[in-house]
Amino acid sequence: MNRTVLMILAGAVLVAIVVAMLVQARLSPDAETAEAQQTIEIAVATQALPAGTRLSEENIRPQAIPVGTLFAGAVLWSEVTDAETGGVYGNPLRRAVSSGEPITRQAMVDMKLQGSYIAATLDPGMRAVVIGVDPETGSGMVRPGDRVDVILAYTPRFGTDSRDLAEKLVSRNAAQTIVSAVRVIAIDRATGEEETENLPKTVTLEVSPEQAETLALGAGMGDLSLALRRLGDTDPLIDTLTPITTDATTSEVMRRVQEALRESQTISNTVRVYSGSGVQNMPVRSQQKGNAAAGSANP
Repeated sequence: MNRTVLMILAGAVLVAIVVAMLVQARLSPDAETAEAQQTIEIAVATQALPAGTRLSEENIRPQAIPVGTLFAGAVLWSEVTDAETGGVYGNPLRRAVSSGEPITRQAMVDMKLQGSYIAATLDPGMRAVVIGVDPETGSGMVRPGDRVDVILAYTPRFGTDSRDLAEKLVSRNAAQTIVSAVRVIAIDRATGEEETENLPKTVTLEVSPEQAETLALGAGMGDLSLALRRLGDTDPLIDTLTPITTDATTSEVMRRVQEALRESQTISNTVRVYSGSGVQNMPVRSQQKGNAAAGSANP
């Protein structure tokens, strides 16, 4: 066998080896493909869950996902059923979760670490204040997570020096918004969307320390009621000037009476005359204030 034949045979063997290696590489999955085929189970919601819902066997289930797509904060199904730690059952949700959405550590409150759901949901620097409300004023349509304004209806008290001046502005009752665009945390004791047959009597609001003092003072001055805001409307109104609302400005009858009183206001039609130890009131002809001329009189 000559040299040319040997070279041809060697080349054929080399080509066969290379082709075999390529075919094997094509047919064998690489490390990334193998990892992608591996799965791990995480906890997901079986249905839409509102904020405050406590996790249970009925509202979460396992869902297999590729290992490579596992993200930080996801609750592993093995952690849910961990007998030593007690799992996550009983922990309430900090925010609403959609059906099929993964349950994350950020979305729930770990009661073993934080204790109080309401305290855990407060933003830094904020306070939770419970106020009593009249169920008939519309608080029955308010739900946790809504934004509301708090309106105070009260009877102003004036001293004797300012009472006459105040009569032109208010006869007896007044109302004003004292806290604006605050978040509702709970209705009575309910922190979620659960329905109740009874109208709520108390509402828990998330407020600043200054707003907490305003609400405490307002509760002692009169009646508090809630005005529900449009979804997503968080702009405060307290910093803007708003018209004063009183019975005198609300009632058309009272406005007209005040106008009539101002138009008919006259100079006193009596003059008190002092004579020795006696005092006598002498009637005089009434004059409109606008028509009284200083320094002149008609005989």
